[in-house]
This record gives sequence, structure tokens and C-alpha cells, in this order.
Amino acid sequence: MKTKEKPLTITRDDFKIATGEWINKDLPTLLYVFKSVCACLLALSLCMVFNLSMPQTAVFTVFIVMQPFSGPVFSKSFYRLIGTVIGTTMAITFIALFAQDRVAFTLFFALWAGFCAAIGFMARNFMSYGFVMSGYTIAVVTMPIIQTPERVFTFGIDRFFEVIIGLISASFISEVLFPQNLSKSLRRSENNKFNLLMETFSNMKNIFTFNAQAVNFNRDILGTDTLRVNSNFETNINKRDSVYLKRLNYEFSHISTTFLSLRNIINNSKNNEEFITSLQNIYANLEEVLKDFHEKPIDNKNIDNLLFELRRIKQLSYENIEKEKNNLKFENNFELKNDFKTICILINRLQDELYEYCNTYLGFINKDKKIKIDENFVQNIKFSTYSDNLLIMLMIVRATSAMIAMMCLWMVSGWQYAAFGVIPAIANTLLLSTAPNPQGIIKSTIIGATIGLVITPIYNFYIIPSFVTDLPTMCLALTPILAILSLMMILPGKSFIGFGILLVFITTVAVNSSYHSDFAFFFGTAMATIVGLMMSTLSFILFDFTSNSWIESRVRKVLSKQINILIKDDLALQRAKLEMLNFDLMQRYSVVGRLDTNTNSKIFTWILSTVEIGKAIINIRKKATLIEGRKPIQIRLILNYLEKMFDQKDKEDKNVYRKKIEKLMHDLENKKLKSANGQKILNDISTEIGIIYSIIKNREFLPIQGER
Repeated sequence: MKTKEKPLTITRDDFKIATGEWINKDLPTLLYVFKSVCACLLALSLCMVFNLSMPQTAVFTVFIVMQPFSGPVFSKSFYRLIGTVIGTTMAITFIALFAQDRVAFTLFFALWAGFCAAIGFMARNFMSYGFVMSGYTIAVVTMPIIQTPERVFTFGIDRFFEVIIGLISASFISEVLFPQNLSKSLRRSENNKFNLLMETFSNMKNIFTFNAQAVNFNRDILGTDTLRVNSNFETNINKRDSVYLKRLNYEFSHISTTFLSLRNIINNSKNNEEFITSLQNIYANLEEVLKDFHEKPIDNKNIDNLLFELRRIKQLSYENIEKEKNNLKFENNFELKNDFKTICILINRLQDELYEYCNTYLGFINKDKKIKIDENFVQNIKFSTYSDNLLIMLMIVRATSAMIAMMCLWMVSGWQYAAFGVIPAIANTLLLSTAPNPQGIIKSTIIGATIGLVITPIYNFYIIPSFVTDLPTMCLALTPILAILSLMMILPGKSFIGFGILLVFITTVAVNSSYHSDFAFFFGTAMATIVGLMMSTLSFILFDFTSNSWIESRVRKVLSKQINILIKDDLALQRAKLEMLNFDLMQRYSVVGRLDTNTNSKIFTWILSTVEIGKAIINIRKKATLIEGRKPIQIRLILNYLEKMFDQKDKEDKNVYRKKIEKLMHDLENKKLKSANGQKILNDISTEIGIIYSIIKNREFLPIQGER
């Protein structure tokens, strides 16, 4: 007898879950598409009303600056405006100076494009986009009228106002229609970071399991800072919240550095079971407190209790350290004894940093105004950025080569449409100069451009002449393609195909006050667009030497130089700046080369080790200035040997310097100063030197070359 199958039913709970997922994942995408289409149609309509000759420029501007959240739209629009003003001014200047000299015009245009690429690479966030646009704007203003240079002023002013209309339309729609603010995303990001810390440190396996991949906080640090910078353009973000977010990010970076330093140094003795067990016993109190908190809801009361517990276990940690120290038998094993001392210091430091972070986080969610006490300190610490002169030269060469190649093609061949190919060549080269896989992205763009070659003539020679009679019907006809392009621009993996379609469609579609389009013009400009993209691709293929080994070599050189500067030069870096500078360095090299997992992990380890050593050097030099009278010579000698260890030109066996540092550490331990305060300072300096020694004894952590 067959059993009767139960009908498939959807419960109320299932419906709620499905609805919640749709609201959180699909609805924001649909809202973005709707807002993007509305902004494009508004920009198009305004250009038609003001009788501007190329409404496509305004529509293209909307697509470029439109973002799901209002803050990035305002930020991108602001820098696009600055870039457009500068670019338009330079375009008019170049035409005025070199209207009759194509070679000189090409040379100065290429140099300007290279300059914009270099400055854009050095800048961060959407400020970079502003410099890129100043190079792109010259091509937009000059290339279409290169045969009639006397029109440059009128043509340039028209393009400028079309860009302004596009920026206003995108900003207005973004703020008025279903506005999405970054404040919620920032709070969600901080909640996620807080949960990540609790989850990581409530399980000691994340520290003591060495065959597992370490948690990488780098992306969280840089991502949050980018969101915070863009949120400054939103009206609902107050100054207090911005200061809290900045401070939370710095404290999060401190914890990240301590965690990875702790994990790496413990890894030195991973085969010593007794030693590892003792360290786990010391860490157990912190794990217990965090695990208990992690199982509870995150609210003010529970965070207050967590802060109380972190203060309570502080004394217990010191007692456990003394207990385990007495149980362990170091038997004159200097390295093991020093590692134990260093690890205990880092565990205590981790507890202190977690306490500070949780305390700041509590103030953030409570909107506590006490952060104003430290506001000046936080505001003075700006996100430091790193620039590599060789990478900057690479950006300049790529941009200038693509520009010169297209201009030479135009001048040598006499092809009247070649000038139109300069626009996509410059746009692609500048916009993708910091992309992690430019060749792959350009390939997607060319695929999109090919699709655009099919779509655009359907509009130009069938839909527009057959169905468009006025502005409303024009908007109605364009809505489907604008919606498809908006959707593709936001979908992962499809955005650059959409960008390729957009380049061809916007460049060649017959969207004007009065219809005029012929196949020869369409086909010529479309082919020029494809050729421009191919020239851009060629510049990336010819000037791409960013292999894994090359990037490792550059990072090694940069980090070694940092250590030498910290030892010899004036103390200008604080710990926060040192950390942010190196996290930015990691991001810079990640986008110029396709790093494999091994290289990425190796570079990140180097960076964290350099930050920890750099912090110790800063503390040593600061504390040494507090010692009255003659300072122990061992301090200077240790720093000198450390400098030689990181000197890339010094081919001496690095272990020789390490052993000399070890001997000097013994001498320093036996050094007695007259004053009690001086002796305390000297002990603190010895502690910092011990941290350095625990790191440098494992060559895998260090960005240095030479004999092992």
C-alpha cells in the first residue's frame, strides 16, 4: 500500500525567513537599479530642456558616480566635480597653446595623463577618482572637436554643464528616493568586527593551532576606514560618531598586530608541549571570560560586565604567569626564557587592548560624549599612505603609452574616427590602473563593448526612429537598457561587461534633441572605441612586471628601510601611523599584482613583524631619552646590529648579528643604574628588546635577505 505523501507547505516562519532574506539581499539591488534609472532619466531630461548637445555625457556621469549608499555618491560627485573643473581648464589651455601643433599637444596631453595616473594611484578612496577624471575630461573635451579647435571653449563648457547635471541628478535621487545611509553599514561593520574579536579570542585554538590559517584583520581595518571617510559627506553622521569610528579602527589595528605577533612567537616553540601547555594555562582565564560573554546578547549590561571581568582577571594573569614560570625549567635556555617573557607581555597587552576596545565600543553604542576628551589626539593621527616610486612610474608609462599610441594611429593613418578611440583608451587605462587583474577586467570590458555593438544599432536604427516622438517616449524606450546596465554594474563579476556595453552605447546612441544618426558614424566611433580598449589592454600587457617575486622584493626593501629609518631618524611615527602605513602598503601591492596565497600570507607576516619591531624601537628610543646621565652603550649597539640585520646591502650572515644582540642583552640584564627610576626604565627597555629578539630569531617572519 502506497503511503500518501504530505503536500509541501510553507510555514509562517519559512515565509518570514524568506521575506527577511529578500529584504536584506535582493531589495537593495532593486532599489539601486530603480534609483539609477531615475537619475539617468532626470539627467537626460534636464539636458534636453537646456538644449545641451550631448546628454549622453550626463547619463554616463550618473552611471559612474551612482552607488547604493548616499555617502559614496556625494563623495564621488565632489571629487568628480573637482576633476572636471581641472580637466576642462587644462583642455582649453592645451588647445589654446597647441591648436596647430599636434605633436606638442600629444606630448603634453600624454604627460598630463601620466601625471593624473600617478597622483590617482597615490591618493586614496574617491580622491583618487577625482585625479583620474581630470585626465579623462581632457579627452572628452578635446577629441570630438580636434579638427575644429576653435569650438573648444563652447564645447568644453557644454560638457562641463552636462557633467554638473549628471552629478546633481545622481546626488538628488540618491538622497530623495529611498536614501540608504552609510551610518547603518558602519554600525553593522563595527558590530561584525566586535563579534569577530570575541569569536577569535574566546577560542584559544585560534592562537595555539599552527596548521590553521591565521585570522586576517587587514581587510576589516582598511574597509572600515573607507566607509568612515565616505560617510563624512552624509548629513546624519555627526562629528562624535566619526571620532569614535576612527578610534575604534586604530584600537582594532593594535589588537590585530598584537594577536599576530603573539601567534608567531608562540609558533617558535610549537613542538615544546610542556611550554605550550603552560601558555594555555595563562591564557585560559581570558578565554573563559570571553567565551562566557560570547554566549550572551551584546548589550550595555553585558559589555559592562565584560569590562569588569577583564579588570578582575588582570591580577590573576600575573599570578598564573609566576606560577607557570616556576613550574617551567628553562635550564639556562635563554631563547625559551625570553620567549616566555615576551609571550606573557603580549598576552597582558592583548587583555589591555581588548579592554580599551570594548570600553570605546560601549561608548560608541551608547553615544557617550566622553570621546571628545580625546578628540584632538585622534584627529591628529591621519591614515598614512604608502607610495612606491617604481609603481608610480609604471602608472605614468601605462597612461602615456596608451595615449601616444592612439594619437599616433590617428596622425599616421588619417582615420577620422581614431580621435574618438582616445577617450576609451584613456578612460580604461586610468580607471583600471590600480585594478588587481587589469587584463581580465579589460577582457570583460571588450566583451561588453562587443555586445554594445549589437544593442546600439537596434536603438539607433529601429527603436528610436520608430517609437520615439518626444521626451517621455524617449525615456520609456531607454528605461529597459538603462535598467539592465544598472543591474550589471552592481552584480559581482558582471560590472565590467556592463561598463563595456555602456562605453559603446553612450558614445554612439542617438540621444539628442533632434534625431540624427548614420551608420558610417556609428560604425566608425564604435570601432574606434574597440581599438582604444585594445590599446589600453596592450599597455597593461607590455608594462606588467609585477610578479610575486618582484612584489616580495619590493616589500622586503620597503620594510627594511622602515626599520632603518626608525633607528636613525627623528621619531616622527606613532604606533597607529606605523600600523596604518603598513596596512596601506599591503593593499597597494595587492592591487598591482595577482598575489598567490603563499606570497600574500608571507607579506602580511612581514608587515606585522615590522610593525611590532618598529613599535619596540620607538619605545626603546623614547624611554632611553628619560635615562639621566650616561646611557648604557648596549642600547645603541643593539640598535646598530638590528639596523645591519635589515640592511639589504649587508650580505653578512644575519645570525652573527642576532648572537651579538643576545650577548648584549645578557650584559644589559646585569647592568645596574644608580637611581631606582632609571633602573625601571632600563628594565622596560630590556623588555622591548626581548620582544624584538623573539621575532628576529625566526627568519620566516622577517623581510631580510642574506645567509640563514
